[in-house]
Amino acid sequence: MIYDIAFALNQGIVVALLTAMNSVVSNTAQPEQIRFNIAVPPDEVAFFEKEITTFFGNPDFSWRVHPFMPPQFMQDYIRAKYEPMTPTRRMSRFMQYARLFFNDIFGDVTKVLYLDADIVVLGDVATLFETIEFTPSRYFAAVPHFYPAIFQFGNPFKAIEEMLAFECSFNSGVLFTDFTYWDEATEKTLHHYLDWDAACKYGMLNRGDETLLNVMFKNYIQLDRSWNRCGYGNMQPLARLLKQPLDQINVIHWSGGHHKPWNNPNIVYGDIWWKYAAPKSEQTTPVPGTV
Repeated sequence: MIYDIAFALNQGIVVALLTAMNSVVSNTAQPEQIRFNIAVPPDEVAFFEKEITTFFGNPDFSWRVHPFMPPQFMQDYIRAKYEPMTPTRRMSRFMQYARLFFNDIFGDVTKVLYLDADIVVLGDVATLFETIEFTPSRYFAAVPHFYPAIFQFGNPFKAIEEMLAFECSFNSGVLFTDFTYWDEATEKTLHHYLDWDAACKYGMLNRGDETLLNVMFKNYIQLDRSWNRCGYGNMQPLARLLKQPLDQINVIHWSGGHHKPWNNPNIVYGDIWWKYAAPKSEQTTPVPGTV
C-alpha cells in the first residue's frame, strides 16, 4: 500500500515543509511506502525540487512536486472574497484551496492524508491508512475542533440550518479522504456553498477554506484527537493550556495564530519541531507575510 501524503504551499514556508516531511518519515515503520504529493505555484517547482533534494538526498520514500493554479471559478471566488491582496498573499490563498483539487493535480491518488505545513507528526501515518474505512456516503475524515460551529460563520443567524446539521466542526489542518468517492455530487456541493457565500457578499464562510470544507463534509468520520493537537500558534498562555502528554499526541499543529517554531523556538513544543528541522545553516529563510 502507498501512503499518499499531500501538502500545498508556496516557498515562504519551505522550512516547515521539510521539517514536516522529516517528522513523517522518521516516525513511520515503513517509510518506503510513503509518497509525498506537493502542490506549489507553477514558477516554484524547481525551487522546491532543489530544496527537497538538498535536504533528503536519495531517500527511501518517494516524492513529487506539481504546479497548481486553481480553476478559473475558484480564482474568481478567492479574488472576490479576499482582495486587496499582495501577489504573494494571493498565491498563498490559492495554495490553501488546493486541497480541494488534489484529484486533479495528482490524477493517480485515491486515499490521501493532507497536512498543513506547520505541523510535526509523531505517530505512524500507516495507522490511519490501515484502519480508516471510507464508503460512498462517508469518505472524509478529520479531527473534531474544540470550538463550536457558530464561529465558522460570519452571520450565524443566516446559518442556523447549517449549524444545526453539525455534530462538531473540525480543524482543516489534518484531513484524510478518498478521492475515489469525489463525484459530481461533491462538485455540486462545492459550487453551492461558493454561490451561497457570494450571495452573502463573501462574508458567510468566516474561516475561508476551513469553513467551506466543514459545510461540505458535515457527516465526516471523526479521527482521534491525537491526530491534530492544534492551537499551539495561539497566544502562548493559551497554547500552554492546550498542552498534552506526548504519548497522547500523533500530530502537533501550530495553528491558531502567528507563533511558529521556525520563527520562535521557545514557543510550546518548539523544541520538538527543531528536532526534525534542518541545521540552521542549511535553512532557507521564510518570506515574511506568507505564513
